[in-house]
This record gives sequence, structure tokens and C-alpha cells, in this order.
Amino acid sequence: MITAIFGYLKKYNVAALLLTLVLSISYLAFYNYDKQKDLLLTQMKSDTEHIVSSISSAMQRFHDIKSTMNLQKLVNDVSFGLEIFEFRYMEPNGIIKNSMFSEEIGKQHSAESFKEVLQRKRKLKTFFFEVRDYVKVMAIYYPIYRNKRLIGIIDLAVDVSEYAVITGLDTDFALTRRKVDILNLLKSIEGSIENSLAVFEETDMHNFLRAYVQSATNILEVSQIDSDKKVLISSNNKIIGKTLKADKLLPLELIEHEGHQAYRTVTDIGQLNGDENSKLIILIDAAPYEANRRQLLQTALITCVIALIIALFIARSIYYFALERSRSEKERLERLVKERTHEIELLSKTDGLTGLWNRGYLEEMLEMEYKRARRYMHDVSIMLIDLDHFKRINDTYGHMAGDEVLRQVSQRIRCCVRETDFVGRYGGEELVIILPETTIVAAQTIAGNILKRIAEEPVVFESHIIDVTTSIGLNNLRLTHNNYQAVFAETDEALYRAKEEGRNRAVVFKAD
Repeated sequence: MITAIFGYLKKYNVAALLLTLVLSISYLAFYNYDKQKDLLLTQMKSDTEHIVSSISSAMQRFHDIKSTMNLQKLVNDVSFGLEIFEFRYMEPNGIIKNSMFSEEIGKQHSAESFKEVLQRKRKLKTFFFEVRDYVKVMAIYYPIYRNKRLIGIIDLAVDVSEYAVITGLDTDFALTRRKVDILNLLKSIEGSIENSLAVFEETDMHNFLRAYVQSATNILEVSQIDSDKKVLISSNNKIIGKTLKADKLLPLELIEHEGHQAYRTVTDIGQLNGDENSKLIILIDAAPYEANRRQLLQTALITCVIALIIALFIARSIYYFALERSRSEKERLERLVKERTHEIELLSKTDGLTGLWNRGYLEEMLEMEYKRARRYMHDVSIMLIDLDHFKRINDTYGHMAGDEVLRQVSQRIRCCVRETDFVGRYGGEELVIILPETTIVAAQTIAGNILKRIAEEPVVFESHIIDVTTSIGLNNLRLTHNNYQAVFAETDEALYRAKEEGRNRAVVFKAD
């Protein structure tokens, strides 16, 4: 009897112990599962922040490219030293779209001389003199055409009061030079407007987002909504123009999206599309995270039916395995974001036609090399290259031929300089080379090689053989220069002299 009791107690004590162990293992297994799930969700939120930042930057860059051209900055950059008194860009009916006087943007231009243009009493593209705000100016109304249709008019006035007290041949010559400079400036502005309009017509944000989503392996959908929850742009054509319900705007939520587990995030993007309350909705593929979650749950269930030591060992192994998976996934996504960001930054600095650095990045490098050379008293030379008779090439063989000439000339110039030299496209057919640690004598040698390389080998386009020559202006940093713009202006003057002296030559700027 006593033996039976002890056996009974022993039996049920062991059962209770086993039950306690199973419950403990189960509790530990599901506790581990819950913490791992939270960890994965936290990791996914962190990764999402990087993705949102990358997409927002890409959309901002796209929007900047398509934004209205800053004509006032263009006027300042290429003013040719003119004393610009007034500048404005208007629609054909006189509504001011851009002006150096911000308060008159959107208003009707009321000058009597412009009324005469509207009444066809005054011709466009002709210079005239008048008094504006008690100052004598030389002015011109310059038309902008696109596809033979008048799309805008530039009103440009230059202060010529200094010539009021001067008479004679010198005055006429100076005013003639002013007219040439003004027409060159207007040509530059005209080209900028045409390029900007071309960007507006050829690019589309919907296509941009679709291409972005297709190139990304972990993004399912990107949409922008306004303050009324209406979808403005989206990578999904089906929802463009629709108004989303409130439950579609809950941020940081796992949802089902077209058969995929998705993680939805909603973030403010401010003035990106003209609406202060616009938001960006991004659906990120949550399948890897959901797969990890299911794997953790399965592991927890298996752990509940195995021995304590083995169960703890497996739980610990899976715990660190899951952490490693999360870390690897994070590193992969971070690498992907960095790669995308680098690609976007490179595109923002590169000229699409020639593959050279673009004007914006060129100006940054000019300023940086100027400061570095002044600080360490090192030589730096600048070379400004312009293709001779480039307009004639475009008119004779077509603009596609002109583009091919620019591309081939750019590649030949690259072959003539060092890896440490900087080659960029300043605009149109003008190219700039920055030569660090280079004396003006060494720069002349390089210029001679470039002239020879380009002149000796014609450009072949389709069935045409196009002879190409260039004119080059050279200059070197001196202590008298206050900024890089001064160096660049003198280089441009040297280029002008090279063209006056017959083209296909390099001229070094010589201070008077």
C-alpha cells in the first residue's frame, strides 16, 4: 500500500514537473516569437524610413528638373557685363510670368511701348530708346517661338544713360557692341526656355514612378495625394484621380495588396506639387518579413514538444539566426538605397547628351578649384572650348548630326586630358576644362593637342563626313582675381579673340 502511494506520488510529481516544463517551454517559445515579430516589425519600419527618404529625394529631383526655368539666374550668369535695367518674360498677351521685380509677376504689362507692340505699331525684335523711371534705356521686345507659334515675349532694357553725354563714332560703336551682347543674351534665354519646355513635354511623373517601382525589388506602389485625399500621381494607373477612403491612409500598417503582404507608410512631402498638405503613400513588399514571422511561429510550436535543453538550444539558435537575417536584410536595403541615391546624384551632375559634367556641377568645381588654388598658391588653368560654325552644322546636316558632333568631340577631348582634369559642358556647344596644378604653358600644349585631334579626324554621321574645328580660350589664375567668375570672364574674352582671329586656334588671355 505504502509502496503504491509513493509510486503514485512519484508518478504524478513527474507528470506535474513535465507539465510545468512543457508550459515553461511553451511560454518561452511564444514569448520569443512575439519579441522576434516586434523586432522584425521595428526593422521593417527603419528600412521603410530609408526607402521613403530615397523616393522623396528622387521625386524632388524629378520635380526640380521639370520646374519652371529660373530666367533671372540665367540673366545673371550670362549677362555679358550688361547694366540690365529691367527684365521680364511675358505671355503674348502681356501677362508677366517672370520678372526681376517679383511684385509684378502675374500682372499685365502696361508700358506704352508694349501697347504699341500689341497694336502692331511697333515691331518685335527691334531696338528702341526710351526713358524708364527717369533713366534713358535701350530696350527690345524679343519674341519666343515654339513650332512657329509665339509663346512669349521678353522685355529687356539696358541702361545707356552714360552715353547721353558722349557723341560721335565711339558712342555708335559701343552701342552696336551692346546690341550684339543683348542679342547673345536673348539667344541664351531663348534656348533655356526651349529646353525647359521640351522637358515639360517629354517627361511624365506617372511614368517616372512606374519605372522607379519596376526597378525596385521591394516597392509595390507609390502614390501622391492632395489634402482632399485625391490621388494626384501614382505608379498604379487604376487609382489616379480617385479619392481614397480614410482606412486607406492609416500609416505603419500591414495590409493585403493584390495578393501580396504589404507594409503601408504615409508621410508628408510639403510643397512638392504645390499643395502644403500633400502626402506620399508607399506600399512596400512585406513578404520577406511575413515569411520570417511564419518561420518564427513554426519554430515556437516545434520547440514546445521537445526537451527543455534541446528546446532552449534551438530557440537560442533561431533567435540569433533571425537577428542575422534581419541584419543582412537591413544591410542589403541600405546598400540598395545608397546605390539608388548615388545613381540619382550622378544623373543630377551629368550632361545627358555628352556624358560630361553638367553646368551646375561645373560651377561647383570652378569655385572649389579656385579656393583650393588660392589657399595653397597652386596653378590652375581654365580652358573654354567652342565648336566653330556649329549653327551651320545644325542647319546643314540637322540637329541629330549636331548632337553626334558634340558627343564625338567630347570623347576626343576626354582622351586629350588627364584623369585629374575636369571636363564639363557649359551650355550649347561650349565646353569647359579645369586643369589643376597646370601652368598656362602646359595648358597651351594640351590645347594644341585638342585642336589637332579634332581637326584631323572628321565626324562621320550617316553618309555625311563633317569637318569640325574648335576655338579655345585659355587663362590662368592670378592673385588679382577676386573670384572664379573673373577668371572665367577673361577666358571667355580669350575665346572671343580666338574666333575673331580666324577660329581653329587657342588664344591665351593677356591683361592690358
